[in-house]
Amino acid sequence: MGIFFFYNNRKPRKFNYTPILYNPDEEERKRKLQDRIDKVKREMGVQPEEKTGEKKDFKGEFVSQTRHLKKRKEKENSGKSSFFANNGLLIIILVILFAIFFFWFLR
Repeated sequence: MGIFFFYNNRKPRKFNYTPILYNPDEEERKRKLQDRIDKVKREMGVQPEEKTGEKKDFKGEFVSQTRHLKKRKEKENSGKSSFFANNGLLIIILVILFAIFFFWFLR
């Protein structure tokens, strides 16, 4: 078990990782080669062209894949909600007050 000293505290070692099998020149060469292959495929019509300016709607995709979020979205869009969902807290308070009144005054 170590003892804590106010003087001469050891500092944590710094993270110094040098990857063994990483070659940035080779990675750049592979990226350029893949870009040229993709360009040739687009010119030949094998690969569809990419739309760089269009962003994907991940929220819509996520909602469409989950059942409970899809139901919630449908309820929001329809504008209908149940009486109990809107007034749940009020109903609970009334039930508690009725129980207090029943047990307190009618004993």
